[in-house]
Amino acid sequence: HFANNYPGNLRFRRIANEQKPHYIAAAKRKEKRSIALGVIMEVQSSDPPGRFLIDSSGSKISVLSDGVWEVASQDKALEKVLHRMREKDGGDCLINTEKGAQEKESVAP
Repeated sequence: HFANNYPGNLRFRRIANEQKPHYIAAAKRKEKRSIALGVIMEVQSSDPPGRFLIDSSGSKISVLSDGVWEVASQDKALEKVLHRMREKDGGDCLINTEKGAQEKESVAP
């Protein structure tokens, strides 16, 4: 998918991959959640800041230029990060920089 290579999505995957060994080693759900929240905070405090986006059109397939993306709630962002951390071979998560350039990231193997 074209959005997999957006800089913000690449950044998200890099951050998540850096934390994944800690996530896997964590024995308790509370620890795993804390690591995932740290990923969210790092994405949001990046320069430029990143945002997690969801498709608000209700369709499974959407084009970024359609303008149907909205900022995900903290709970939804956490859900996306936790999903990413559980995946064995990577995954996708859409985020957006404050400068308006929408980005979609996947984690490289």
